[in-house]
Amino acid sequence: MAAYTEGQEERIADVVSKRIDEYYSQGHDLAFGQAIAFNESREHVTRIGVSILSTKWGVGFPGGSFVQAVVDNNLLETVGRADSINLNAIRFYVYLVYNQSYVA
Repeated sequence: MAAYTEGQEERIADVVSKRIDEYYSQGHDLAFGQAIAFNESREHVTRIGVSILSTKWGVGFPGGSFVQAVVDNNLLETVGRADSINLNAIRFYVYLVYNQSYVA
């Protein structure tokens, strides 16, 4: 794993936050709306999104078992390791992984 460059983690968090807004505004995923209904839940989804992208790109510390399952595209492990918030955000994480380019 490579270290984050200066400010990179914050830039990734900003991008994830923008992707959350973009995905939510599409209005196709009611479960995701429930997942981010509270500020604390949205922060959780943002932190997990940052961890997913960082793990995918090999920067920072590797994510936990749920994050690794998402990055490995392992649906059974992803669902099995998801907490209640992440269970409602899985489609967003897939959207994030496949639509976000590297953030330096």
